[in-house]
Amino acid sequence: MKIHPDCRPCLIKQMETTARAAGASEEKVRDVAGSVLSEMDRLWNDGLSPPAVSAPLYHLTGHMCGEEDPFWPMKVKYTQEALRLLPDVERRVSDASDPFEAAVRISIAGNIIDFGTGIHAGGIALEETLEEFLVKPFFEDSVAQLRNRASGADTILYIGDNAGETVFDRPLLGQLAGSRVFYAAKGGAIINDATVDDAKLAGVHHQSHVISTGSRVPGTILEKCSEEFGELFNEADLIIAKGQGNFETLTELSPDGRVFMLFTVKCPVAGDYLGASVGDMVVKQW
Repeated sequence: MKIHPDCRPCLIKQMETTARAAGASEEKVRDVAGSVLSEMDRLWNDGLSPPAVSAPLYHLTGHMCGEEDPFWPMKVKYTQEALRLLPDVERRVSDASDPFEAAVRISIAGNIIDFGTGIHAGGIALEETLEEFLVKPFFEDSVAQLRNRASGADTILYIGDNAGETVFDRPLLGQLAGSRVFYAAKGGAIINDATVDDAKLAGVHHQSHVISTGSRVPGTILEKCSEEFGELFNEADLIIAKGQGNFETLTELSPDGRVFMLFTVKCPVAGDYLGASVGDMVVKQW
C-alpha cells in the first residue's frame, strides 16, 4: 500500500504523541513537529509505504527527545494486563465450537493495542473488545484458507505486531502445534511494536522460536530485515502477519498465497484501499 497525502497530518500527530510519551515539553514537541515536517518533505516519495516513511521520523523524534523507547512503560502495562486475561481467553478458545476461528478472532482483537494510531492511547477496554471480536463479522474472511494452509505447513513464520497484543497471539500459536513455528519481533524499539524482549515477556517463547526481524520499521520491509529473517520468510510454508503496518508493507510484495494478514483497519487511507471502514476485522490472504 502506497503512502497518501492524508498520511501527512497523521504522521505529524504520531510524532507529537511520541514526543509527549518521552516526557518532552510542549516547546520541544513543537520543535519535533517542525523538524519532522522538514524531514518528511525530504523523505516523501509516493512510491513508498507509510511505514517506510514513518520509521525514520520515529527515530528522529526519539533522538531529539533523548528516549529511544518512550512507550516502554505502556508496553509492560498492557502485556501484564493481557497476561492477567490469558487464562480466561484460553478457556474461551478451548470451549468454542470452532477453537481455530476463535483463536484467530482473539489474535485480531489484540490488535487494538496500538499507540501509533493514537486512537486508543487514552485507555483500551481489552475485555469488552475480546467479547465484541468473538462475534463480530469479518470484513474479509480467509479463515478457511488459513486453516487449510496451517494444516499442511511444516514451517510457519508468525510476524508479531504490538507489545501486549503478543499475549493474544498465544491461543493461535497453540492451534499451530505440530508445525515448526517462528515468532518474529522487532530488532529494536519502534512505537509500541514488540521487540524480542517484549515478546518473551508475553510468553510466546513457550509456543514458538522467537527471532528478530533485524529491523526497526513498523511493518516488514524485507530489504531492511536481517539475512536470517529474509531466508526464513522465503522458506516458510505459511506466514501470518499481524497488524496494519505489516499489511501496508507486505502488500508491496507480489502475492503468492503464503501470507495471511490479520488486523483491524485503523485509518481511512487503509480503509479506502480495501473498501472497508475503520474498525473492520480482516483476515486477508496475499
